[in-house]
Amino acid sequence: MIRSISSPILLAFALALVSLSSPVFGQEEGVLPCGQNKAQAEFDGVYPQSKEGRRLSEEATRNAANAILERGANDDEVYIIPVVFHVIHDNGPENISTEQILDAMEVLNEDFRKLNADTGQIVAGFVDIAADVDIEFRLAKRDPEGNCHSGINRIEDELTYDGSNEMKQIINWPRNSYMNVYVAANAGGAAGYTNYPSEWGANTDGIVLKHDYVGSIGTSNAYRSRTLTHECGHWLNLPHLWGSSNNPNEEDNCDVDDGVEDTPLCLGSPVGFCDLERATCGSLDNVQNYMEYSYCSKMYTTGQRARMRSALNSNVADRNQLWTDQNIEDTGVLEDELLCRAAFTVDRVEVCLGEALAFTDESFFGVTEWAWDFGDGVTFSGTDAGVHQNPVHVFETSGEFEVYLTVSNSTGSVTSEDPVVIQVLSDGALSGPVQEGFEVSEGPWSEGQWSVQSDGGQPWQIRENSAFSGSRSLYVRNRQNEGGEITRVTSSTFNAEGLASLMIGYKYAYSHRTTEITDDRLKLQVSKDCGETWNTRQFHRGLTDLPTAPDHGGNFYPSGEDEWTGHIEEITNDVYFVPNLRLRFEFESKGGNNVFIDDINIYGVDSLGNILDLESVDTELSFGISAFPNPSSGEVTVDARWAGSSANLLVRDAAGRLERALPLLGDGGRRTTLNGLSQGVHLLELNANGRREVLRLIVTD
Repeated sequence: MIRSISSPILLAFALALVSLSSPVFGQEEGVLPCGQNKAQAEFDGVYPQSKEGRRLSEEATRNAANAILERGANDDEVYIIPVVFHVIHDNGPENISTEQILDAMEVLNEDFRKLNADTGQIVAGFVDIAADVDIEFRLAKRDPEGNCHSGINRIEDELTYDGSNEMKQIINWPRNSYMNVYVAANAGGAAGYTNYPSEWGANTDGIVLKHDYVGSIGTSNAYRSRTLTHECGHWLNLPHLWGSSNNPNEEDNCDVDDGVEDTPLCLGSPVGFCDLERATCGSLDNVQNYMEYSYCSKMYTTGQRARMRSALNSNVADRNQLWTDQNIEDTGVLEDELLCRAAFTVDRVEVCLGEALAFTDESFFGVTEWAWDFGDGVTFSGTDAGVHQNPVHVFETSGEFEVYLTVSNSTGSVTSEDPVVIQVLSDGALSGPVQEGFEVSEGPWSEGQWSVQSDGGQPWQIRENSAFSGSRSLYVRNRQNEGGEITRVTSSTFNAEGLASLMIGYKYAYSHRTTEITDDRLKLQVSKDCGETWNTRQFHRGLTDLPTAPDHGGNFYPSGEDEWTGHIEEITNDVYFVPNLRLRFEFESKGGNNVFIDDINIYGVDSLGNILDLESVDTELSFGISAFPNPSSGEVTVDARWAGSSANLLVRDAAGRLERALPLLGDGGRRTTLNGLSQGVHLLELNANGRREVLRLIVTD
């Protein structure tokens, strides 16, 4: 019996583990609660007049559904609904594969057409009313402008971690042409949610799914595979079986109804609780219904079919425009598999020599042959999808390579418009010892030794006339940032094989805003696998040791050496002593003031205490001089190498006047410590066998 209904606004398919002593099927741990109440409150805050609209819509829905039921067998038209998936991601697991999306679509269509393999398990009391809804869903083949499209958009945005309606403002195709489905890392705290047709508002129409509740493969599984089926029911105006609340198994649920004649009144199954003999309101519960929380769902009823089809015949939220002949033509969902785009993705665009890269074909439609050009003289082509569609390639030489894909079928061929550029780094590409003071006019990235990456806001860049030594430094104009932005400056590779320790020294400067203490963050990070993963070695925080100068009301620019400080990081763990070691400085803005780095010094030390070039650790003698740290606070270690039994080390001032003369004895090399040097610039001069080399040394105090 139908009694009353008061529609909720947001209906989330909640997945929470419940431990009860009744038959339970397929339970799994770590599932999510529902986020309905919060979303409903937010919606009502924006649309306070919505309750009256929902009441009128409910009355019209019941009348329309009854009319459909009266037509019976005459209501057999199959409605086709164009679908577009928007994958909002941050390059994490939420960026699910095309295969996972296609699997979700297959599950959805099987459920709506009563083609799911488990229909034979429907209990006897409901077999006769289990319905083929005669609604099918098809991925769009054309975008709103009529261009060829796969029906899948992939958009990188940190709102994936939020999953609220704000995320939908990133992209929202017209609701009168497409069913928008959003995949994200977070679905507003739920596994999925949507709105009734009568409760749409600006940028709210559409289904949101947490990525691991999409389909039965990939990041999801069969247990969670019917989340989309459930949410499509809500999107087509179906409440939960127990009525308007999002809370099953409450005593007063027997006093409300779902607006469907053939679904018995019930309390609603606790989440994950499948008791096929459950009878909570005087009759057998339809526990296997898709709008239950039992997780043994297998069916819609005839009455639910009529209610959903009435939604598609209503102008509320423009649902009646979705399945029209004109929209089917405009969205291309029934078009032949016409080849129209060649595209692909790759798991990384920056690798070291010998590393394997996995390429994934994203072309459409109807591809039968693939031809890859990796830009390094290697091509790979064929018609075996299992072999040629998604190849793995290893670059044997370093450099930049442009990768293209050409796909073909009986209608012709298409080549990817823009290449994917792969940067292959050589082992030991950054020669050492590294002494980077940012004085070269083109910057340290002019020859590929360092690179800058940023996710928005102000990046690392060169600053003139703000330096610890010289005239230039590296800085982030952080005062212009709003907060949350991250920028990194990353080194190329250098060979650290055979070292006993690695010394990384640098100077930095930072100041708080005068009126606001912020927790901006500077990190020194090291990678032992060419940049695939990173470990933080030093963490400077705005609340602790990052500030080096008094608070500044305006833009902070260090005015002297006293507004700088330094850090030396020693790495002794031999897991880092690899041929493709990389380091980077990462700055995360919290809305504070500018931050600066200068005088990066990187040296390797062998087991005898000798400072070595990072590009090589062999014992072959060479001629040269190095000093660490540089700049120095007064004590400096000098490593000198020469061919022969003796050499001379001269220390001069900036004008070239001799300050010290030290004879060096040894078989080709000597490590010497200098103390007591005055503040300023000194010149270290090595002389041996008619050869001469001069090194500039800065002493700060």
